[in-house]
Amino acid sequence: MTSLIVFLIIIINFILESTIIHHFDIFGVVPNTALIITVIVALLRGKRLGSVVGLISGLLEDIIFCPIIGINAFILFFTGYFVGLMENKLSKDNILIPIISSLISTISYHLMYSLFLYFLSYDISLVNFFKKTVLIEMAFNGFISIFLYKWFSKIFVIPSIRFGKR
Repeated sequence: MTSLIVFLIIIINFILESTIIHHFDIFGVVPNTALIITVIVALLRGKRLGSVVGLISGLLEDIIFCPIIGINAFILFFTGYFVGLMENKLSKDNILIPIISSLISTISYHLMYSLFLYFLSYDISLVNFFKKTVLIEMAFNGFISIFLYKWFSKIFVIPSIRFGKR
């Protein structure tokens, strides 16, 4: 059942990214919803499912949006894996966890992406890029992660039964 839900979330996200989300830009920056979904699934379900979601979401993004296939898939795969390592170490009730995780993941994503572009001989100004794009995307991703985390935690977290005194 979880696999079907995750597959539907990935497909719906991809459809929204390719049709609607680019209309919700702030200063020309749109949220990276594939990164947010990868981080949230990894936080809630662990490194295995987080890395699979990252790989599939990244491949779909690469095929449609990116001139070089594999960069997004690689970055999102490892983002899902490393965030998923923290699944059992962090409280799932604290709303700051997905915000901080998405902020750190956004910075890491863009640093790794810039590193790949550097090795592929693309010329980018890293300081201007971070000032104009990454800071806005961090705020955007952090804000959206609050709502998606609340929604996904209702879907993925199985309520625990506690026995005790009344």
